[in-house]
Amino acid sequence: MTKETAEKYVIFDTDMGCDDAWALQMMLKAEKHLKNLKLLAITIVNGNTTVENAIKNTYRILDGLDRTDIPMYKGATEAIIPGTLRVGSFHGANGFSDVEFWHPNVYPNDINTLVQRQHAVEIIRDLVLEHPHKISLICLGPLTNIALAIKTYPQIRDKIGDVYIMGGNFKGIGNETSCAEFNFYMDPEAAHIVFDLLNCPIIILPWECCLPPSIDISWEWRIKTFADVDCKNIQLLNEIDRIAYRNCSSFLPCDAFLTAVFVFPEKCIQTKSQHHATIELQGFHTRGQMVLDHKQRNKHNVTIIETVYEEEVKKALYFTATS
Repeated sequence: MTKETAEKYVIFDTDMGCDDAWALQMMLKAEKHLKNLKLLAITIVNGNTTVENAIKNTYRILDGLDRTDIPMYKGATEAIIPGTLRVGSFHGANGFSDVEFWHPNVYPNDINTLVQRQHAVEIIRDLVLEHPHKISLICLGPLTNIALAIKTYPQIRDKIGDVYIMGGNFKGIGNETSCAEFNFYMDPEAAHIVFDLLNCPIIILPWECCLPPSIDISWEWRIKTFADVDCKNIQLLNEIDRIAYRNCSSFLPCDAFLTAVFVFPEKCIQTKSQHHATIELQGFHTRGQMVLDHKQRNKHNVTIIETVYEEEVKKALYFTATS
């Protein structure tokens, strides 16, 4: 892995499920070893689990690498137009496959002591204004925090450096419904606002990019590679993933794929394309689907990563666990 030269300031927006944990682990290792990244803040959003659970999960990953110095900010607890919070599926009710790790003799009972007093939307505004055109928003959950920030504080819209999003789809393949990906389906209005109002580069790693033929990391490789890694976080993730992937033959830490693309773009991105994209808000069967202007009548507003180099993504994951 070679160092990138440009300095990158990061706000890490997460709903902290299993794959978010891999993504944060990778970001923290990149900050430590590559020296070109600075993780300024972690903002928490409702998605894989409740905000309260996501705070606990995030703190546990930070604690596992002795990085509790990185400030966390509590964000949106529901979508812009609230629906039913879906929990207890792939990530379990607590986001970490319902593995019990929050022991009262180790961690505080009041999780509010773990987060800053400022709201996530406010710190996004403050950091973007403090570092104009230098902030990268790494978005791993529903885009509620980002949408609220740019609607509430329009002065930051033209000052964000870029936005990296794990979410959406470009072939109509869904994972939450037949044709909608989870993050966009959980808050379609938020995704629509982000696409409609931002002029900065928006880089999307969609659901189909996490599937064959783009990438297919076997569960056997994942177990063999990380079973005996001497790292507190990886040992926890081994326990979490064995439950989450118990019926799976492939390992799909989608959020970590996005982080790999952000940290090592030249190595990991195989093919990409530019499109004008919007989000379907009204369709009975298609709410939350990302819709592309294939007729090219509108100006491009997103770059879609279509395929990645599987071996390079594996190297990024290995770097995450062992460096």
